[in-house]
Amino acid sequence: MVLEHLFPESWLEKKVGFAFLIAVIYSIIGIIAARLLFGANSGIVSVIFTSLLILPYLQKMFRKEEREEEKEQRASLKHFESILLFFKNNQAIRVYFAIFFGIFFTYAFASFILPQLGVNTFNVLKEQLFVDPALRGRAVFSFGTFISILANNWWVLLACFLLAIISGDGAIFFITWNASSWGAIFGYRALTAGLYANVNPWWYLFLVIIITLPHVILEGGAYILSAISGSIISDEIIQEKSDIRSFIFYIICGAGIIVLLRFIYKSLFGIGSLLIFNLITIIIITAMIYVIGRLFQQKRLKKVFLNNYTLFIIAIIVFVIGTLVETLVLNNVSILNKIYIFSHMFG
Repeated sequence: MVLEHLFPESWLEKKVGFAFLIAVIYSIIGIIAARLLFGANSGIVSVIFTSLLILPYLQKMFRKEEREEEKEQRASLKHFESILLFFKNNQAIRVYFAIFFGIFFTYAFASFILPQLGVNTFNVLKEQLFVDPALRGRAVFSFGTFISILANNWWVLLACFLLAIISGDGAIFFITWNASSWGAIFGYRALTAGLYANVNPWWYLFLVIIITLPHVILEGGAYILSAISGSIISDEIIQEKSDIRSFIFYIICGAGIIVLLRFIYKSLFGIGSLLIFNLITIIIITAMIYVIGRLFQQKRLKKVFLNNYTLFIIAIIVFVIGTLVETLVLNNVSILNKIYIFSHMFG
């Protein structure tokens, strides 16, 4: 790929600021290219383009020797100091965060500025904007907000982990998708709320980003941690080809069990209670992944799997905290509620 040679490889390996810059540049290229080539579905295609452009850099960053170094940095739930040391020394986490926020801010400013240039944002970022319940006329705030967010976003977290195991760094697609969706929604909400309330939209954009930043960092960080843990496991499985078939078999069986349980639960309790089932599956799948790790025959592979399973558990904990913070913000920050209501009324 020609674009791979635009920047030195050391930019991503050693300079997180340049990783942010690269994410911004590739996001802009992805948005423009998707709009020119796939106008009807440019939102989702822009995510694909951006992910494909960034992927070679992630593959360089996760070279074999760097993997070996990361595997020596153990994070243990029993020792808080080891967790702090892991986050301090892990370059991949910082690079992923830089990429995440580069994409996030690019899409936020795109959805905020494009309408002011006479461009219909829905024609460019339709898929991202229709993720927002408020823009589809559904209630944003309810007593079950926490449970709803937890149950729905859990599947994104799991997808990041499993896709990273299956395809290495392929989880960058889900990370890009969430960063672009949050950015596009927040930018559009701030602009439309400002226009409706006759308030400077830049002020509303600043407020929305500052208020939502804590849960964006936590939830985005959870997706990143699950992707990193899955990527490291993926490398080990590829090296031990004898275990690939077994691993795929375990994954297919596990998915089949979940589908069967869902069918039985739906038959007994109806579709209206599937939200509770989604919560139950968090426990089931988390335990199932642990069992799969214990089934590997080779001790080295089993050890790597279980060590990075700990990182996946940390990702789940961070995700739950992020969901709690998001719920508290949605239900208690009046200025954010007002901005969302103004945005909805504008539409």
